[in-house]
Amino acid sequence: MMSFTNKELFKGIIEQNQAVLNYLYKHLFPTVKKTIYNYGGDYDTANEVFQEAIISIYTKAKQGELEEPVMVENYIMGTCNKLWQRYSLLETKKDLTFKSNSLIDDSNAQILKEYRQSLRMKLYQEHFMELSPLCQKILKAFFKGNSYLEIAEKFGFASEEYARRKKYLCKEYLVKSIKSDPRFDKLTGELDDEPLDFD
Repeated sequence: MMSFTNKELFKGIIEQNQAVLNYLYKHLFPTVKKTIYNYGGDYDTANEVFQEAIISIYTKAKQGELEEPVMVENYIMGTCNKLWQRYSLLETKKDLTFKSNSLIDDSNAQILKEYRQSLRMKLYQEHFMELSPLCQKILKAFFKGNSYLEIAEKFGFASEEYARRKKYLCKEYLVKSIKSDPRFDKLTGELDDEPLDFD
């Protein structure tokens, strides 16, 4: 099996390098899957936990919250451990853990926060990609801080007011799409009471 240095792994995750992602999956996922199986989980759960761990390190690295000295493989396995415990507590209300690690204190709100954020981000990204290309571009411009006047000029809209209306319609469609997803009720019902707001 091809091997990578820690630096190559870190850079590969940020750049979404397929060879690196395949390596991590082949090298780490079997251990995660076996452990989750041992505690009553299934393949889908193991795969979701592993994917969320990858998303977590990718997001934090992109936001500058993690730097290359972090040991990538250890971080991923540790995150899988935390996510599986949280998943188990939410689903079965039982204290389950990896054999080689102690339980995470339920009072550790940071773990729940990270898990919640990763799930919400995944849900958002899935529905965002279902928007029309134009809506995606408009919302991205808005999120980057572009004014409605700048958006109107960039996309050739007749007026600033039209750009405002177009952004509103795109945002409303996205929000309705997310809220219609069965996972949305579970996230807001079990994980937090924060409203879904993209203004």
